[in-house]
Amino acid sequence: MSKNHELAGLMKWSNREEWQDLFDEVFDEHFGQALDDYGIDHEKLEELIGEAEMSNLWGCAFEDFLTRPASEEDERTIVDDYLKRRGWKESPSARRYMEALRDSLFSLYEVSEIVPGQSMLLRDLIRGGEPVRVTEHTATRRLQTLDRLGCRVVEVAGKHRLAGGLATFSEAAYAEVIETISDPMKRIGDEASRQELPAGDEAEGVDFSELARMIYLHGSAPEFTAIWLEDRLNGKIDKVPPPRFNSDGEALSFHTIRYPLTVGATPEAIAGRLDQASELLRQDDGLWNWVEAAAASAAPSGRGSYVEDEKLHITLDDGTEVLASIDLQGQALILSANSKPRADRAKVMLKSILKGQIGQPQTQIHSYEELSNPDDGP
Repeated sequence: MSKNHELAGLMKWSNREEWQDLFDEVFDEHFGQALDDYGIDHEKLEELIGEAEMSNLWGCAFEDFLTRPASEEDERTIVDDYLKRRGWKESPSARRYMEALRDSLFSLYEVSEIVPGQSMLLRDLIRGGEPVRVTEHTATRRLQTLDRLGCRVVEVAGKHRLAGGLATFSEAAYAEVIETISDPMKRIGDEASRQELPAGDEAEGVDFSELARMIYLHGSAPEFTAIWLEDRLNGKIDKVPPPRFNSDGEALSFHTIRYPLTVGATPEAIAGRLDQASELLRQDDGLWNWVEAAAASAAPSGRGSYVEDEKLHITLDDGTEVLASIDLQGQALILSANSKPRADRAKVMLKSILKGQIGQPQTQIHSYEELSNPDDGP
């Protein structure tokens, strides 16, 4: 039985509305950066890397999705939800495979002792330990000894199996992975070693390095995907140059302006005034987009961005340009604009709409580079 056939019901279940936001979020983590960096869509990406590799990467993202809790408040995964409500339709082996995937980690493995069409040995290059014999039919016919394979290895009914999502890493991509993960794993290990552990047998023999590797790998699959994609796309297509201007041709500088509400002003009254402004379009609870007055009659829709000719365009789904956004958060109003001229115009607009309702603002200004690389030092 093929892996895809075993997961057919689960794949269909992922189309349910309650899981769509998480599904989209996880897939954006895996593919979004590459699509943005190179200014391409999924169809173009498949053309560049091939149908087979695209299918494998889709599998990596889908299997990562299976491990994610619904939210911070809801620890259920889609596997838990599906098996509770539709598990009776699946065979015992399929249920066990889904549960194993739910609890699995994506890692890098070194391939050896290949028996084409039957099995191979995989040694975990991140967590270490002894190699395991993995039953696998298709991949063993094309892999070679010492290949570095990014994948999930699961144990079902006493046998180790290869999950469906996999990617073969070049030497350069493997080196990039090791360089990327070394520092964060060390920090996690150092933090774990400083935590107080319960007295007794549970505290004895704790390997903090191993613990750090396990913790890190729980959320690292998109980093592996991003490195693999960068390696594959490098030289095949040029990256989109970073934007220098907004859609009006003004130099980019990101202004975040925070207004406190004045004494007596209520969020409800503020929202009412913003809803009446002809140039503002409510997107969601507490969030408005500043658009041209002529476009403000459009129905609310999602928002996205793209870069063209060094200009950053932020648009609604219908193509309407967004000039700034206004976010009402409790007793504060936050204005966000991507140039000084837009920020200045938006401040005049808000002062007119909310006269007497907002106090003196505090402003933070960031460059595109600072926002694109939040972890970089000064």
